[in-house]
Amino acid sequence: MAILSQWWPPIAWSGVILLLTSWPSPSVDFHVEGADKVVHFSVYAALGALVARVLPVPRTRLSLLAALAWITVFGLLDEVHQDWIPGREASVFDWAADTIGAAVGLLAAHRLLSLALRRQEQQP
Repeated sequence: MAILSQWWPPIAWSGVILLLTSWPSPSVDFHVEGADKVVHFSVYAALGALVARVLPVPRTRLSLLAALAWITVFGLLDEVHQDWIPGREASVFDWAADTIGAAVGLLAAHRLLSLALRRQEQQP
């Protein structure tokens, strides 16, 4: 049960992602070229940060790569899922934005969490 209490934020955020991508023909009209890629990047960066937060400490390169692989697969499945939703389509470019966002979120959160842990250890 303790694992679920730690993992509920990334699981809930994944549910939000699936909910948002399940709406047919989104009414949001982007007037700036590539703005949707910024949204994909941001949403998956948040997911990456939430996952980094619950990885075992010390977070190793292997654990970060495994987390990125899982998020990348989730992003791919979400893109395939969108291909079944009226008014939506799967895009390799959206998937790339998802993956890059996840990598940035994972690494940024890992760095910040590691820095906070070091500072905490240095205090008397």
